[in-house]
Amino acid sequence: MNNIFEKFTTELEEEYQTRQNIKTITQQIDSVERKLTLYIQNYHQQQPQSQDKPNYQQLLKELEPIKEHFGQLKTLIKPIHYYKYRDHWKQHLSQIVFCLTFSNWIDNKTLLKIDEIQTLLNLDKPGAGQLSIELEDYLLGLCNLSNEMSRYCVNCVIRQDYDTPLKISLFVSDLFSGFRLLNLKNDIIRKRYDSMKYDLKRIEEVVYDISVRNLHNNTSTSNNNNTSTTNTENKMVE
Repeated sequence: MNNIFEKFTTELEEEYQTRQNIKTITQQIDSVERKLTLYIQNYHQQQPQSQDKPNYQQLLKELEPIKEHFGQLKTLIKPIHYYKYRDHWKQHLSQIVFCLTFSNWIDNKTLLKIDEIQTLLNLDKPGAGQLSIELEDYLLGLCNLSNEMSRYCVNCVIRQDYDTPLKISLFVSDLFSGFRLLNLKNDIIRKRYDSMKYDLKRIEEVVYDISVRNLHNNTSTSNNNNTSTTNTENKMVE
């Protein structure tokens, strides 16, 4: 009997040490993730004439330390114990997905796919207990993206950028339509998906106001007038 419980003691101590090591690594991941989140805030605060604009490539540089931290987790956790410890880092993955998809859309106007993010983080494809971005992590990240797009849309108008809200409206509308194709039975994703309806409604209200006031057309007209004036001045100089 004593031998049996001595073995239990050893196993409990090993599990405790593993959890402590995981906690240390996830704290490091959390530190980098908070930097990424603060970096995303710069998109909202940037001024139209700012020389220091945030961009996707710079965000990828900020992401570099996380690759090493996830590599440490992969070597530390046996595949058989993957789901036992996954709760320690899954929330961080959703937030990282959000930061990457938001920054990429602002610069490239495209949606990063789950496979592309796996590659960026040097993670494995889901399955067989490998450290990876699960579908739930990705979808929750996209829900966060919708929330942030709603906020960014309003801030664009404040900066007198009337073109971007129209693009945001089309993108979030497509994103929402994609979610509607899913037969969601996951309570967390279902609740977050429901909030996307309000994000889209808010964005559509902003676009409606822009359209009613003809601000988008005025911007285009103003740009055309400026171009015409410049051409006229050049001819006069000639």
